[in-house]
Amino acid sequence: MKQITIQQKRKVIRILTITGIILTIIMSFVIGKSDFFKPYGGFNRLLASLGLFSPIIFIVIQISQIILPIIPFGLMYSLGGILYGQLWGFTFNLIGLALGSAINFYLGRRFGPAIVLAFISDRQYEEYMEKMNQGDKFKKFLIVGFIAPLFPDDVFCMIAGMSKLSFWEFYRIVLLFRPISLFVFTYTSSHLLQWGFKLIFR
Repeated sequence: MKQITIQQKRKVIRILTITGIILTIIMSFVIGKSDFFKPYGGFNRLLASLGLFSPIIFIVIQISQIILPIIPFGLMYSLGGILYGQLWGFTFNLIGLALGSAINFYLGRRFGPAIVLAFISDRQYEEYMEKMNQGDKFKKFLIVGFIAPLFPDDVFCMIAGMSKLSFWEFYRIVLLFRPISLFVFTYTSSHLLQWGFKLIFR
C-alpha cells in the first residue's frame, strides 16, 4: 500500500481547514438569521429534549476538534458558553479539552513526527524539537504555550508525547494551566459572538 507523504497530509488538513472556515461563515449567517437558533427557540428545545446526550455529543465533538481542528478560531469553546451558559459551558469544554489533550499526547508518543509534521511546517518542527530537548525549559515552554493565546497548544500536546515527560508530568501541566486560557477565551469569545450577532442581525 502506498504510504501517504507529509505533504499530502498537510494538503488534506489545509483543505479540511478551509472547508471548515467556509462552512463556519455560512452557518454563522444561517444561525444569525434563523429564529430556530434564538434564545428559547427550537434549537434550545432540541438540546433540552436530548437531556444527558446533549453535553456528551458536545464533548465528543470538542475532543474531535482538539485532534483535528476543522472548525476554526476555537469557536467550539465559544459555542459551549453560548449553548450551556458560562459555568456548564466551561465545564463541558474543560472535559473535552482534558480528554483531547491526553489523546494528542498518546498520538505524539505513538506516531511521533509522522503525525506532528502534518500540522506544522518543517521550520516550526525544528524549533519545537530544539525546545523539547532543553529539559525543564520545555516544561516552561509548555506552560507559556498553554496559557498564551495563538500558540498551537494542541500540537504541543503531541510534541510533549515525543519528549521524555511522563504522562502524569504532562497532565499536571495541562490540568493546572490549560483551564486558565480556556476560561478567559470561553467567557470573552462567547460574549463577543453574542454581541456581534445582535449587532449584525438585529
